Amino acid sequence: MFRSLRLKLTLLYTLIVFLTFLIVSFIIYQYLESTLSKSLNQSMTNESRWIAARMERYQTKAENLKNVQEDIFDHAAYFPIKEYIEIWDSAGDIFYQSPNLALQDTLMNWYKIRKTEKPEIFTITDFRNHNIRLTGMRAGKFEVLIAMPIENINEPLEQLLVIIGWLGPLVIIVSLVGGYLLARRSFLKIQQVIDTAKRINADRLYDRIPDQGSKDEIGEIISTLNEMISRLDVSFKQMKQFSADASHELKTPLAVMRAQLENALDSKSNIIELKDTVARSLDETLRMSAIVENLLLLAKSDAGQEIIKRNKIDLHELVSQTHEECVILASHRSIEVILMHLDRVSVLGDLEKLRQAILNLIDNAIKYSNDGGKIEVGLWKENDKAKIIISDSGIGIPAEDLGRIFDRFYRVDKARSRDMGGAGLGLAISKAIIEAHSGMIYVRSTAQKGTEFTIIVPLLHN
Repeated sequence: MFRSLRLKLTLLYTLIVFLTFLIVSFIIYQYLESTLSKSLNQSMTNESRWIAARMERYQTKAENLKNVQEDIFDHAAYFPIKEYIEIWDSAGDIFYQSPNLALQDTLMNWYKIRKTEKPEIFTITDFRNHNIRLTGMRAGKFEVLIAMPIENINEPLEQLLVIIGWLGPLVIIVSLVGGYLLARRSFLKIQQVIDTAKRINADRLYDRIPDQGSKDEIGEIISTLNEMISRLDVSFKQMKQFSADASHELKTPLAVMRAQLENALDSKSNIIELKDTVARSLDETLRMSAIVENLLLLAKSDAGQEIIKRNKIDLHELVSQTHEECVILASHRSIEVILMHLDRVSVLGDLEKLRQAILNLIDNAIKYSNDGGKIEVGLWKENDKAKIIISDSGIGIPAEDLGRIFDRFYRVDKARSRDMGGAGLGLAISKAIIEAHSGMIYVRSTAQKGTEFTIIVPLLHN
């Protein structure tokens, strides 16, 4: 039951609202108690001063005793709060006592006379089975005592507690209903996400979660999930294409090997012909082995695994040696490989992998150059980067193919590439190697005019 996030949020919302209600109620109760207490004390102080002033006037003007007592009685009768009044003379006799008091429970029994003109207020417990506030003030030869029941404070507070007691359950009920409705409304969007996610599989990656255009957190989740599904869709399509291309590339040499071996078994070939068949089969085996190794390298790169070693490399020497090797490769087609520029720079990386990346690019340039063409290679230092440029005067790459030349098994001229033994992995591997060195690779090309590849890798900082 309590596994439901909707229920948990509803209960949490109710708890927060109820705790807020309790805190606010406590603050209101304390504030009202303090206000009523101050108001009672102020009323007692004002009463004491009024009676003290009346007694002082009685003493100075020698008024009739009965008139003074009647004035005090009338004043107390119209006073909105119940009060007890006693006035004692200096002889220790009662000058005036309010009718709600008796001789056996006089206020003087609870009060010690203090010789001060400033009123002092005390709380007396168990006065006629209830509590009172008592204050006294000297007025000439008279001692004025006034008391008021604390019920004047307690009654409003008790009424407030009754109101809080009734409102508490109502707040809980309203919070539960409101919290549930809010959670239900919010989870309708999440339920849409869940329902759509359940429908999506490898064959339905075109489906998307309905975007309601909200800018809240749920809208951001929906947008993020849709972007993730889009990336998965692209990845699955690439994976299917990759699997199909890889199967095709491996299927061809396997078919050739099978045909050659079947012919060798069925025919009465001599030893020389059998050796030739074995040699051709070995060539196909080596070709498949190279494809598998390259696929493994790309798979490690896709998985984020390290595919290079990191050592100090003299890039000047590497480019120079690679140029010498390519001069030999291109000589049989009368293609000239020119070393244009060579700065002395060092980088941190894998010597063999960088050699493979550069050789792939130059070999690609040789394959797509016409006989008697020209290839230029150069190494430049620019700020904290090393830049290698390989350009050719070959057939170029059409503009519509430029965006895909680094895709695996992609060929601009499929027939020509197969004739030359290419599997369509060279450029993809070069790109993976360069990016593993925290570098970048760019291409510019014009059809029938030539192609230029640019490699940029960070220099080694001493």
